[in-house]
Amino acid sequence: MLLALVAGFALSVFAGSASAALSYQGSISTDNQGVTEEASYTLTLANTGTDRLLSANITVPSGFTDIKNLVVVTPSSWTVHDTLIDDTLYLNLQSTEGLASGTQVTVKFDATNPREARDYTWIVNATGTDGTHDSTFDVEVISPIRITTMVPALTILGIAVGFALLYSVLNRVLITYFVGWDQHHVMRREIAEFQRAQMAAARANDQKQMEKLKRKQTQINSMQAKMMKPQLLQLGASFIQFGFWFLVLTPTFGGTSLAFLPGFGAIPVFWLYPAISMFLSITLSRIIGTMPIDI
Repeated sequence: MLLALVAGFALSVFAGSASAALSYQGSISTDNQGVTEEASYTLTLANTGTDRLLSANITVPSGFTDIKNLVVVTPSSWTVHDTLIDDTLYLNLQSTEGLASGTQVTVKFDATNPREARDYTWIVNATGTDGTHDSTFDVEVISPIRITTMVPALTILGIAVGFALLYSVLNRVLITYFVGWDQHHVMRREIAEFQRAQMAAARANDQKQMEKLKRKQTQINSMQAKMMKPQLLQLGASFIQFGFWFLVLTPTFGGTSLAFLPGFGAIPVFWLYPAISMFLSITLSRIIGTMPIDI
């Protein structure tokens, strides 16, 4: 029994040492972190174990395209090529001599960055000298891919500002033509006061005040109908912006990340443009006076 325990312990120690013989670390860096832009990458794989590293398969994260100019910088005994298997791209590193402990192999290549701004993990699977020690290592992304160019975002912002300014000016022109600018403010104030009085009477259950307000309801309805005409014309004109957003901006930018919101991730133009447009429309409407802050 004692001999069996000793033998089992010895085997477990040997197995643990063997599995730990193959150990390696990787890193990757780039000179351009902009989405959809061409960038140069440097990938380094270092042998930190005692086993000699013979080959490595590097899984390229989904989204990277147009891998080219693959070259092993050092050592010269290593070769690299790319392979596409089931829509997944791999970089295959091989050497007849292998990689000794404490040394590293460096690969450079060019690629087109993904359309989405986020972190991308490169997975490495390596094989040692005896062909049995396989393991997987997540290469640390030294510089996470983040959107760095402001051109797409500024383009979207400029378009949103243009439409917001156009519709704010159009709204004021329509109000002036159909209602009258000064009269519009008077009517808005009277409608707001009427609604506040109506709510106060309902809360207080003041039947006398409610009857008094009912006599003024017809006048208020007439004001609201008069003010509704420019709003309906404005709504019709807004379909131009809706069509431009849905038929032009969304197909043009597609899933390209134009902003990165922590907790939510990348935000494409389909969601970003309406939010920016609504914010700018309300802001400019208050500045121009078609939607005053105080009624």
